Amino acid sequence: MTRAAGAEPSTEKLTDYPSVLYVATPFAICFGALLTETTVITDARCLHPFSNGDGASDKVSGVLDPSYLMVGLPTVNISATMHNILLSTQVFSQINQAESRAATFFGLVANYVDNSTFYAVNTSSVHAYYPQSEYDEASEQNFDVGVVTLKRAIPKSKTVQLQLDDLEANMDGLSALSFATPVSTNDPATLQNLYQGIDLTKVKITPISSLDRSSCDSRYMDAYKLKNMKSFQGHKLPNNDSPVYCSSFYDNVTMCTEDTSISITDAASGDNSVNLNSTILFVKSGSSIRVVSLGLPHAVEVRSDNTSSCSSNGFVHFSRTGIYTDWIGWVSSGSIASNGSWINKPLTGDIIADFVTGGGAASLFTPYTAMLASAISALAALGLVL
Repeated sequence: MTRAAGAEPSTEKLTDYPSVLYVATPFAICFGALLTETTVITDARCLHPFSNGDGASDKVSGVLDPSYLMVGLPTVNISATMHNILLSTQVFSQINQAESRAATFFGLVANYVDNSTFYAVNTSSVHAYYPQSEYDEASEQNFDVGVVTLKRAIPKSKTVQLQLDDLEANMDGLSALSFATPVSTNDPATLQNLYQGIDLTKVKITPISSLDRSSCDSRYMDAYKLKNMKSFQGHKLPNNDSPVYCSSFYDNVTMCTEDTSISITDAASGDNSVNLNSTILFVKSGSSIRVVSLGLPHAVEVRSDNTSSCSSNGFVHFSRTGIYTDWIGWVSSGSIASNGSWINKPLTGDIIADFVTGGGAASLFTPYTAMLASAISALAALGLVL
């Protein structure tokens, strides 16, 4: 992971970050953060694993049905439970078996939800503009935001704020929260208490060094050969804002060394892209955190060829979660205040017009959603939506 000069990652208990939890699906386990006691923000990639044409059945294409999801707290038994679920679902490893994998997950989830560790999901949503760009390398982090609501409240919950302002260079206190390094062991009893070799009660915290907006945009445009930060595939971004934050890459490292928490995938044109696990970029805020980004960061190693050392232009870019505050407020039946906190004040007027009439509405998998969306659109057309 990226680190600030002189700073080293540390392994900490996830319970030290009480506003952070897990969103578990048949295909991944991702980090989420509490906006309210019943509302969790996560990334769209977690909730939207397949699109039409991927080869998966219609039942798992698009936003996953809430019954295929559950939210988990980092209690002592979470790793063992997720390991057992994994063993039961991993036999369905092909994309044309995705529906069978989801059905198996659904059957197991029913045995675990509504206890002190796991919570059933009521609704699942991703920004409707996310699928327009999810397979375009330059714009796949655009609109990468998702929300789930829970069927029951999490007691004594701590909620997060969202980072609304841009980042300054070397922003003080900026850190990345990611999965702790997998444990290598030949002891079956130990492995049964881990999820894919990871203890889900622990996380890795890495101090990182942010880039200012000018440096971030310049490196991003160079890496993806963009003319400007508006020339993306898909729908335009809110207020034409840049969709990413950036940080420096592996300070004082001259060779491209693979971190045990990342996997390297060769990209086109001689560049090497490193996809890190689900990560929260955050700043401590009292007993909680301020979320800067939530999702899948991408590290870009700029090379002249695949055998050369990394150049100093390498950088990491993160989705900019806080630019989608209107959508987050709308889908959670509230709004985001100027300090980044969720407040119980539903959006009204022109702010929501794009969501109810312009195709930007949440994709909700509930039986009544299509009828509700149609009714809202009809009312909007008649001028009856405030």
